[in-house]
Amino acid sequence: MDFRQVVESAERETVSYGLCVPSVELSMSDSVSVHLLPSLFAEADVAAGLVVVVDILRASTTVTHALSSGADRVVPFSSIEQAFEFRDRHPGSVLGGERGGLIVDGFDYGNSPTDYSPQNVNGRVVGFTTTNGTRALLRSLQAAEIVVGCFANLSRVVARASGQSRPVHIVCAGTDGSITGEDVLFAGALATRLGVEGDAVRVGNDEARLAVAFWQQQVPDGSATAINACLRESQGGRNLIRLGYDADIALAAQVDTVPVLPIFREGSLVRCADD
Repeated sequence: MDFRQVVESAERETVSYGLCVPSVELSMSDSVSVHLLPSLFAEADVAAGLVVVVDILRASTTVTHALSSGADRVVPFSSIEQAFEFRDRHPGSVLGGERGGLIVDGFDYGNSPTDYSPQNVNGRVVGFTTTNGTRALLRSLQAAEIVVGCFANLSRVVARASGQSRPVHIVCAGTDGSITGEDVLFAGALATRLGVEGDAVRVGNDEARLAVAFWQQQVPDGSATAINACLRESQGGRNLIRLGYDADIALAAQVDTVPVLPIFREGSLVRCADD
């Protein structure tokens, strides 16, 4: 069942699902919202909140791996031209990212997490631009705090969000302006862990409940195997398979393998001081 079918099912009837992962109860002054696309919220909507930027295939997964490998910081750009100008001004920095899933001509690395090994990025500044993920982050700049979430650092994101006294907004990057199942799947997993399905927190919007329903239907056992299968069936997954990046999907499906939380500080994504 794809995400559109979940929406249609939710519109027809109310379904109760058992939790497949433990929830973390937040204070009742908190709320959790999901935004299925950056274009579906006004920038002011996330002001004073915590934004979790999600681009599972692959920007958020890649940034998390880059910082885990010792990158000094990752600087997001909306355009290729801005990235090249940055490298010209910062000798020793490297450029990474993609357009259409493929490495940009003249960049050092693409958008595969495996590109960002310690040998490649340890101690270096990475200029980074992707088709969807960096744009979702840059649309969220009015937030009080921005972090990057993926399955690899799920528990780190939960820990950060559960310690907040402000609204939590999970922002899905999507693909070329369309909702994508891989981002909605993670949004549902995170919202479940934060207590949306069990009503432990105030639900900020219907999209949060829809994302939880999608997660519960697609991954009833919470396993990496089930996550991988769902990611492969998503639009983003099919795109990567077509381009020969199957291994990136399997890597993105692994849960809590990289206990690093990228956090946005002064124009860059850096490793959270709590790591």
